[in-house]
Amino acid sequence: MKKVFFILSTVALISCAKVNLQTSQPLKVDINMRVDVYQHVAKDVESIQDQIYGSTPKQINAILLMNEAYAQEYSADVTAAIERRKTRLGTIDKYFAKGYIGENKDAYLQYVAKGLLTDLKNTVESIIAEENADRSAIYKAIAQKNGVDVSETAKVFFDDDYKRAPSGYWFEVYEGGQYIWKQK
Repeated sequence: MKKVFFILSTVALISCAKVNLQTSQPLKVDINMRVDVYQHVAKDVESIQDQIYGSTPKQINAILLMNEAYAQEYSADVTAAIERRKTRLGTIDKYFAKGYIGENKDAYLQYVAKGLLTDLKNTVESIIAEENADRSAIYKAIAQKNGVDVSETAKVFFDDDYKRAPSGYWFEVYEGGQYIWKQK
């Protein structure tokens, strides 16, 4: 019995080795944390889209009937792009409704019709080029303001456009593991 106790005691002492966790230099932990700015981008997108498409004023205080105010933090170029988009909205909507154009996954307009006469096709493509140039300026400004990539900003615009669009408009959507053109 004494031998068993002695062997167990020896094993217990040997197995209880001390591990030193001290370092000569303090440990440095580098934590890169991405602050989710989606909400900020979404608010900017909604503000711009409301200026282009129009919306009912939001109520901050129902008792005082005060409307929500947006501080304009956009450059003159962006403001001009917003105004041009407002001006061409009727034409864009007409082309969407007729199925001449659609919005691709990057939130830019794209020619989707087949068989249009050359003059009409050129007119449609000209409007698309103008609209996409203004969209690009707006997307870049919002991305720069919020410190995000332009593609992230474009995705928020795409989601908002899809939500606002009536049935029948063409969009490039992700379905079945690939992007396809589909009517809403």
